[in-house]
Amino acid sequence: MILSAPYLLLSRADFEQPADPLRALNITGRWAIQGSVQSPLLAWLPSQAEAASAAAARASEARACAVVVVSQSDTRAGEGSATAVFTEAFESALTGPTPHSAAKTRRLRTETDKLEAFCRVVRAASAAADQPAFAAVGRAASKALRAKFGGGSITSAFAWLAGPAGREALESVLTGEVELDSTLSIRQVVEAVKLAQEAEHLRALG
Repeated sequence: MILSAPYLLLSRADFEQPADPLRALNITGRWAIQGSVQSPLLAWLPSQAEAASAAAARASEARACAVVVVSQSDTRAGEGSATAVFTEAFESALTGPTPHSAAKTRRLRTETDKLEAFCRVVRAASAAADQPAFAAVGRAASKALRAKFGGGSITSAFAWLAGPAGREALESVLTGEVELDSTLSIRQVVEAVKLAQEAEHLRALG
């Protein structure tokens, strides 16, 4: 369901920084920016503030990190996301994430590695000041992508990010299914995907 704001969520204290949108705990025990139908964000009603604080304390102890209660109305965290009001059935989410299968873990890691690599290419290409700089980015991208994935280019990076595979990979990150494994922030990845989508849209228009 999508609750009417305001409602309460759990987040980690070290997530409370402006570099990225706030991440909140979902029913699979993962930290997510968005709640999906399959993995909604855990939520408490304002009248359940005491219960939310108690849940945060249990999560902090189990995870050995500071888990805090945040208000959706204050942070806009999870705005428009699917949510599930906390019940005892979700208690295990407080202690840690539900494990993925080995096959799903490998698939998510491969998709996320591509997402991050292609976002770096798009960011570098978009920042190129002139044609020689753009050409240099293209040569470096081709070399790096060939070494890591067997091939690739600036053009293929833009197309992949703007297409279904890129959207699915980004959604996996936003819904907490997988963590980024690079120096890029989630906000930087989201911005790079948006750049790719806009560029591909303009290219399609001719």
